[in-house]
Amino acid sequence: MATQDEERKASTASAPNYGLTSEDDAAVLAKLGYKQELRRNFTMIEVFGIAFSIMGLLPSIASTLSYSIPAGPVGMVWGWFLSSGFIFVVGLAMADLGSAMPTSGGLYWWTHFFSSAKTRNPLCFLVGYSNTLGLVGGLCSIDYAFALMFLSVIVVARDGNWTPSNGVIYATFLACVCCHGILASTMSRIMGKLQTVFVFANFILIFATVIALPIGARHNRNDGHYIFAQTENSTTWPTGWAFMLAWLSPIWTIGGFDSCVHMSEEAANATKAVPFGILMSIASCWFFGFIIVIVLAACINPDLSSVTGSKFGQPMAQASQPLALPSRLVH
Repeated sequence: MATQDEERKASTASAPNYGLTSEDDAAVLAKLGYKQELRRNFTMIEVFGIAFSIMGLLPSIASTLSYSIPAGPVGMVWGWFLSSGFIFVVGLAMADLGSAMPTSGGLYWWTHFFSSAKTRNPLCFLVGYSNTLGLVGGLCSIDYAFALMFLSVIVVARDGNWTPSNGVIYATFLACVCCHGILASTMSRIMGKLQTVFVFANFILIFATVIALPIGARHNRNDGHYIFAQTENSTTWPTGWAFMLAWLSPIWTIGGFDSCVHMSEEAANATKAVPFGILMSIASCWFFGFIIVIVLAACINPDLSSVTGSKFGQPMAQASQPLALPSRLVH
């Protein structure tokens, strides 16, 4: 009887070594009926970096504040905490599947594998194309949010005396999409290395924000009751539903963890790298995002309508401005 090591070597004998750290990765694919085709340029940390940099924690929170502010500080803070916990549970299931079957097809491949013979084709088609449309829409929404934030910087620099037209916004968005397409298509060899840089850049941005905002608002920070217990509803929906709508912010922010699965055939030691990337990216956003929204709730102007209706076009741009002294401090 052949030993397990001999079986593994036999299963990978026909698979060329494309930068693999070992033959184990090709053996896993061989058991699933795959032949190793892609170069495994991404380490475990770099796989995590892809998901974490796609999530772009602080910019994503800034882009979606308009969904959480209407529910007040409770929506911002506890909406983030609760929904992130549910996302982590989903991530646990996907991490388990990604470890057992680390294929780039991921979601639709798993659907085909576990479905009945009658339903597997339509179901995997539905899942695959839904995921594709989601990725396309996600890319566009991220770049559109970047365009708005980039232009809001110009508005702040001009003290609100300039407003970008729809044409300027669209041109900025289109330039960003084209730039990303070119970079992703021509720089695949160094893209993995860049993820480490992006991770550090994200953390530097996070730490700078959670330090600078409280210092800037040191004379009029909101108290603990306002941060953790103040409920508001500036929508036409019931208060409970407004709280649920605040979940859109963390859902949109942390929704990129499936990128680890799509990179699994380009990751060394994929059975460990994929679940590590999924769980660590979600956990990092859960923890650091919770800190960020607490800081924002502590420093934001209590008149939330003035924040959402800012002349700067972005709630985060308004929140970063020096806050007017509340009337209780004026003698």
